[in-house]
Amino acid sequence: MSRWHLGTIGFSHGDWQRSFYPSRIRAAGRLGWYATQFNAVELDATARGLPRPEQVEHWRQAVPPGFRFAVLAPDGVLRVPGRLDAAPRLRQLERLVERLLPLGNHLGVILLRLNEEIRHQRFGELQALLAVAAATGQRFAVQFAHPSWWQAETAELLSEHNVAWVYVDAADRGIAHRPADRVPAGAYRPRLPPRTADFLYARWLGRPRQFTDLGREHLNPDARLAWWLQLLQQELNARPAPGGVFGFFSNGYAGHGPATCRRFRQLLRGEPVNEVPLSQVPLFRDDQPPRG
Repeated sequence: MSRWHLGTIGFSHGDWQRSFYPSRIRAAGRLGWYATQFNAVELDATARGLPRPEQVEHWRQAVPPGFRFAVLAPDGVLRVPGRLDAAPRLRQLERLVERLLPLGNHLGVILLRLNEEIRHQRFGELQALLAVAAATGQRFAVQFAHPSWWQAETAELLSEHNVAWVYVDAADRGIAHRPADRVPAGAYRPRLPPRTADFLYARWLGRPRQFTDLGREHLNPDARLAWWLQLLQQELNARPAPGGVFGFFSNGYAGHGPATCRRFRQLLRGEPVNEVPLSQVPLFRDDQPPRG
Protein backbone atom coordinates (compact mmCIF):
# COMPACT_ATOMS: atom_id res chain seq x y z
CA MET A 1 0.00 0.00 0.00
CA SER A 2 1.37 3.42 -0.94
CA ARG A 3 2.30 5.71 1.90
CA TRP A 4 0.68 9.14 1.87
CA HIS A 5 2.78 12.17 2.82
CA LEU A 6 0.38 15.06 3.36
CA GLY A 7 0.95 18.59 4.59
CA THR A 8 0.86 22.26 3.71
CA ILE A 9 2.89 24.58 1.51
CA GLY A 10 4.96 26.38 4.11
CA PHE A 11 4.44 26.11 7.84
CA SER A 12 5.18 29.57 9.26
CA HIS A 13 2.30 31.78 8.14
CA GLY A 14 1.59 34.58 10.62
CA ASP A 15 -2.19 34.10 10.66
CA TRP A 16 -1.75 30.50 11.78
CA GLN A 17 -0.44 31.59 15.18
CA ARG A 18 -3.96 32.27 16.39
CA SER A 19 -5.78 29.44 14.63
CA PHE A 20 -3.37 26.52 14.19
CA TYR A 21 -0.43 26.86 16.56
CA PRO A 22 -1.07 26.92 20.32
CA SER A 23 -0.33 30.28 21.89
CA ARG A 24 2.64 28.85 23.79
CA ILE A 25 4.44 27.90 20.56
CA ARG A 26 7.05 30.41 19.45
CA ALA A 27 8.48 30.71 15.93
CA ALA A 28 11.42 28.39 16.63
CA GLY A 29 9.08 25.66 17.83
CA ARG A 30 6.54 25.80 15.02
CA LEU A 31 7.99 23.04 12.86
CA GLY A 32 8.26 20.63 15.78
CA TRP A 33 4.63 21.16 16.69
CA TYR A 34 3.55 21.09 13.03
CA ALA A 35 5.18 17.65 12.73
CA THR A 36 2.81 16.35 15.42
CA GLN A 37 -0.11 17.21 13.12
CA PHE A 38 1.12 16.26 9.64
CA ASN A 39 3.78 13.93 8.27
CA ALA A 40 5.15 16.18 5.50
CA VAL A 41 5.65 19.81 4.51
CA GLU A 42 6.59 21.57 1.30
CA LEU A 43 9.29 24.12 2.05
CA ASP A 44 8.64 27.14 -0.15
CA ALA A 45 11.07 29.52 1.57
CA THR A 46 13.88 27.78 -0.33
CA ALA A 47 12.64 29.46 -3.54
CA ARG A 48 14.60 32.53 -2.42
CA GLY A 49 17.93 30.71 -2.21
CA LEU A 50 19.90 27.87 -0.69
CA PRO A 51 19.03 27.14 2.94
CA ARG A 52 21.75 27.72 5.51
CA PRO A 53 23.39 24.58 6.96
CA GLU A 54 22.17 25.45 10.45
CA GLN A 55 18.64 25.82 9.10
CA VAL A 56 18.78 22.36 7.52
CA GLU A 57 20.02 20.93 10.82
CA HIS A 58 17.14 22.60 12.66
CA TRP A 59 14.68 21.02 10.23
CA ARG A 60 16.24 17.61 10.76
CA GLN A 61 16.18 17.80 14.53
CA ALA A 62 12.64 19.19 14.72
CA VAL A 63 10.80 16.28 13.09
CA PRO A 64 10.21 12.62 14.04
CA PRO A 65 11.10 9.51 12.03
CA GLY A 66 8.88 9.10 8.99
CA PHE A 67 8.40 12.84 8.44
CA ARG A 68 9.21 14.01 4.89
CA PHE A 69 10.27 17.33 3.41
CA ALA A 70 9.51 18.41 -0.12
CA VAL A 71 11.81 21.26 -1.08
CA LEU A 72 11.13 23.88 -3.74
CA ALA A 73 14.27 24.51 -5.79
CA PRO A 74 15.55 28.10 -5.67
CA ASP A 75 14.48 30.56 -8.33
CA GLY A 76 18.07 30.77 -9.49
CA VAL A 77 17.92 27.20 -10.75
CA LEU A 78 14.91 27.63 -13.02
CA ARG A 79 12.71 30.66 -12.96
CA VAL A 80 14.81 33.63 -14.02
CA PRO A 81 15.46 34.18 -17.76
CA GLY A 82 18.42 32.35 -19.23
CA ARG A 83 19.48 28.92 -20.30
CA LEU A 84 18.36 26.01 -18.14
CA ASP A 85 21.57 24.13 -18.83
CA ALA A 86 23.94 27.01 -18.07
CA ALA A 87 26.75 25.78 -15.83
CA PRO A 88 25.88 28.05 -12.87
CA ARG A 89 22.32 26.67 -12.81
CA LEU A 90 23.46 23.06 -12.89
CA ARG A 91 25.98 23.74 -10.16
CA GLN A 92 23.35 25.44 -8.02
CA LEU A 93 21.13 22.39 -8.32
CA GLU A 94 24.03 20.21 -7.20
CA ARG A 95 24.73 22.58 -4.29
CA LEU A 96 21.07 22.42 -3.25
CA VAL A 97 21.20 18.64 -3.06
CA GLU A 98 24.49 18.77 -1.15
CA ARG A 99 22.98 21.24 1.33
CA LEU A 100 19.94 19.01 1.87
CA LEU A 101 21.80 15.71 2.32
CA PRO A 102 21.92 16.03 6.14
CA LEU A 103 18.14 15.55 6.11
CA GLY A 104 18.77 11.89 5.24
CA ASN A 105 15.54 9.93 4.90
CA HIS A 106 13.55 13.03 5.79
CA LEU A 107 14.24 14.42 2.30
CA GLY A 108 11.31 13.27 0.18
CA VAL A 109 11.25 15.20 -3.11
CA ILE A 110 12.85 18.26 -4.68
CA LEU A 111 10.34 20.28 -6.69
CA LEU A 112 11.35 22.06 -9.91
CA ARG A 113 8.73 24.65 -10.80
CA LEU A 114 8.96 25.98 -14.36
CA ASN A 115 7.21 29.30 -14.88
CA GLU A 116 5.38 30.39 -18.02
CA GLU A 117 8.53 31.90 -19.53
CA ILE A 118 10.08 28.45 -19.80
CA ARG A 119 8.51 26.75 -22.81
CA HIS A 120 8.92 23.54 -24.72
CA GLN A 121 11.42 25.15 -27.12
CA ARG A 122 13.88 24.67 -24.26
CA PHE A 123 13.37 20.90 -24.14
CA GLY A 124 17.06 20.17 -24.68
CA GLU A 125 17.97 22.36 -21.73
CA LEU A 126 15.52 20.51 -19.49
CA GLN A 127 17.17 17.27 -20.61
CA ALA A 128 20.51 18.56 -19.35
CA LEU A 129 19.02 19.70 -16.06
CA LEU A 130 17.26 16.41 -15.39
CA ALA A 131 20.42 14.48 -16.20
CA VAL A 132 22.15 16.37 -13.40
CA ALA A 133 19.16 15.80 -11.14
CA ALA A 134 19.16 12.07 -11.82
CA ALA A 135 22.86 11.82 -10.98
CA THR A 136 22.17 13.07 -7.45
CA GLY A 137 20.11 9.99 -6.59
CA GLN A 138 17.26 12.09 -5.17
CA ARG A 139 13.59 12.16 -6.15
CA PHE A 140 12.50 15.10 -8.28
CA ALA A 141 9.13 16.40 -9.46
CA VAL A 142 8.44 19.04 -12.13
CA GLN A 143 5.54 21.47 -12.37
CA PHE A 144 5.00 23.01 -15.81
CA ALA A 145 3.15 26.30 -16.21
CA HIS A 146 3.19 26.73 -19.99
CA PRO A 147 0.90 24.40 -22.01
CA SER A 148 3.53 23.80 -24.69
CA TRP A 149 5.07 21.13 -22.45
CA TRP A 150 2.04 18.87 -22.86
CA GLN A 151 3.68 16.58 -25.38
CA ALA A 152 4.58 12.91 -25.43
CA GLU A 153 8.31 13.57 -25.40
CA THR A 154 7.96 15.52 -22.16
CA ALA A 155 6.38 12.50 -20.48
CA GLU A 156 9.04 10.24 -21.99
CA LEU A 157 11.83 12.43 -20.63
CA LEU A 158 10.37 12.51 -17.13
CA SER A 159 9.73 8.76 -17.19
CA GLU A 160 13.33 8.11 -18.24
CA HIS A 161 14.54 9.76 -15.04
CA ASN A 162 11.64 8.71 -12.75
CA VAL A 163 10.64 12.36 -12.32
CA ALA A 164 7.02 13.00 -11.33
CA TRP A 165 4.85 15.30 -13.46
CA VAL A 166 3.05 17.31 -10.77
CA TYR A 167 -0.72 17.27 -10.48
CA VAL A 168 -1.85 20.87 -9.94
CA ASP A 169 -5.25 22.19 -8.92
CA ALA A 170 -5.04 25.93 -9.56
CA ALA A 171 -7.04 28.67 -11.17
CA ASP A 172 -6.27 29.63 -14.73
CA ARG A 173 -4.04 32.69 -14.71
CA GLY A 174 -6.64 34.84 -16.45
CA ILE A 175 -9.24 34.41 -13.67
CA ALA A 176 -6.94 34.13 -10.67
CA HIS A 177 -8.08 37.41 -9.12
CA ARG A 178 -11.76 37.44 -10.04
CA PRO A 179 -14.39 37.28 -7.30
CA ALA A 180 -15.76 33.75 -6.80
CA ASP A 181 -19.12 34.60 -8.38
CA ARG A 182 -17.38 35.70 -11.58
CA VAL A 183 -15.35 32.55 -12.14
CA PRO A 184 -16.67 30.90 -15.35
CA ALA A 185 -17.77 27.28 -15.44
CA GLY A 186 -14.91 24.88 -16.03
CA ALA A 187 -12.22 27.44 -15.23
CA TYR A 188 -10.87 25.27 -12.44
CA ARG A 189 -10.82 22.03 -14.39
CA PRO A 190 -7.46 20.41 -13.68
CA ARG A 191 -5.55 19.16 -16.70
CA LEU A 192 -4.28 15.75 -15.66
CA PRO A 193 -0.73 14.83 -16.72
CA PRO A 194 0.45 11.31 -17.53
CA ARG A 195 2.05 9.17 -14.85
CA THR A 196 5.85 9.41 -15.12
CA ALA A 197 7.32 8.12 -11.83
CA ASP A 198 6.98 5.51 -9.11
CA PHE A 199 5.55 8.20 -6.81
CA LEU A 200 2.84 10.84 -7.12
CA TYR A 201 3.07 14.54 -6.33
CA ALA A 202 0.05 16.86 -6.08
CA ARG A 203 -0.34 20.54 -5.20
CA TRP A 204 -3.69 22.12 -4.29
CA LEU A 205 -3.18 25.84 -4.97
CA GLY A 206 -6.59 27.34 -5.80
CA ARG A 207 -6.36 31.07 -6.43
CA PRO A 208 -3.31 32.63 -4.73
CA ARG A 209 -3.91 35.84 -2.75
CA GLN A 210 -7.68 35.58 -2.96
CA PHE A 211 -8.00 35.60 0.86
CA THR A 212 -6.65 38.23 3.24
CA ASP A 213 -7.45 36.26 6.40
CA LEU A 214 -5.45 33.01 6.33
CA GLY A 215 -6.50 31.89 9.79
CA ARG A 216 -9.77 30.24 8.80
CA GLU A 217 -11.53 28.45 5.96
CA HIS A 218 -13.55 30.58 3.57
CA LEU A 219 -14.66 27.82 1.18
CA ASN A 220 -15.75 24.24 1.67
CA PRO A 221 -13.77 22.12 -0.81
CA ASP A 222 -15.16 18.71 0.22
CA ALA A 223 -16.62 17.78 -3.19
CA ARG A 224 -13.47 18.76 -5.01
CA LEU A 225 -11.20 16.95 -2.57
CA ALA A 226 -13.35 13.83 -2.87
CA TRP A 227 -12.92 13.97 -6.66
CA TRP A 228 -9.15 14.25 -6.31
CA LEU A 229 -9.00 11.39 -3.84
CA GLN A 230 -10.94 9.16 -6.21
CA LEU A 231 -8.63 10.09 -9.08
CA LEU A 232 -5.45 9.42 -7.10
CA GLN A 233 -6.75 6.13 -5.77
CA GLN A 234 -7.60 5.07 -9.32
CA GLU A 235 -4.02 5.87 -10.31
CA LEU A 236 -2.69 3.79 -7.44
CA ASN A 237 -4.98 0.88 -8.25
CA ALA A 238 -3.78 0.92 -11.86
CA ARG A 239 -0.12 1.16 -10.89
CA PRO A 240 1.27 1.09 -7.34
CA ALA A 241 3.50 3.92 -6.14
CA PRO A 242 6.26 2.41 -4.01
CA GLY A 243 7.74 5.90 -3.63
CA GLY A 244 4.57 7.14 -1.97
CA VAL A 245 2.13 9.97 -2.57
CA PHE A 246 3.09 13.56 -1.74
CA GLY A 247 0.30 16.11 -1.43
CA PHE A 248 0.44 19.71 -0.26
CA PHE A 249 -2.23 22.36 0.32
CA SER A 250 -2.02 26.12 -0.07
CA ASN A 251 -3.93 28.77 1.86
CA GLY A 252 -5.21 29.95 -1.51
CA TYR A 253 -7.26 26.79 -1.96
CA ALA A 254 -9.94 27.34 0.69
CA GLY A 255 -8.42 29.93 3.00
CA HIS A 256 -6.50 27.84 5.54
CA GLY A 257 -4.05 25.16 4.43
CA PRO A 258 -4.08 23.05 7.64
CA ALA A 259 -7.88 22.75 7.60
CA THR A 260 -7.88 21.68 3.94
CA CYS A 261 -5.19 19.08 4.59
CA ARG A 262 -7.16 17.70 7.53
CA ARG A 263 -10.27 17.47 5.39
CA PHE A 264 -8.44 15.49 2.75
CA ARG A 265 -6.91 13.21 5.36
CA GLN A 266 -10.34 12.53 6.83
CA LEU A 267 -11.65 11.60 3.39
CA LEU A 268 -8.63 9.34 2.86
CA ARG A 269 -9.35 7.54 6.13
CA GLY A 270 -13.05 7.22 5.35
CA GLU A 271 -13.95 9.44 8.29
CA PRO A 272 -16.84 11.92 8.22
CA VAL A 273 -15.67 15.41 7.37
CA ASN A 274 -16.32 18.07 9.97
CA GLU A 275 -19.27 20.21 8.97
CA VAL A 276 -18.62 23.94 8.90
CA PRO A 277 -21.16 26.65 8.06
CA LEU A 278 -19.55 27.82 4.83
CA SER A 279 -21.22 28.83 1.62
CA GLN A 280 -19.55 29.17 -1.76
CA VAL A 281 -19.95 29.13 -5.49
CA PRO A 282 -19.29 25.46 -6.34
CA LEU A 283 -15.73 24.85 -7.42
CA PHE A 284 -17.04 22.63 -10.21
CA ARG A 285 -19.94 24.47 -11.81
CA ASP A 286 -20.72 21.82 -14.40
CA ASP A 287 -23.38 19.15 -14.08
CA GLN A 288 -20.78 16.40 -14.43
CA PRO A 289 -17.52 16.05 -12.52
CA PRO A 290 -14.34 16.90 -14.44
CA ARG A 291 -12.57 14.22 -16.37
CA GLY A 292 -8.98 13.78 -17.42
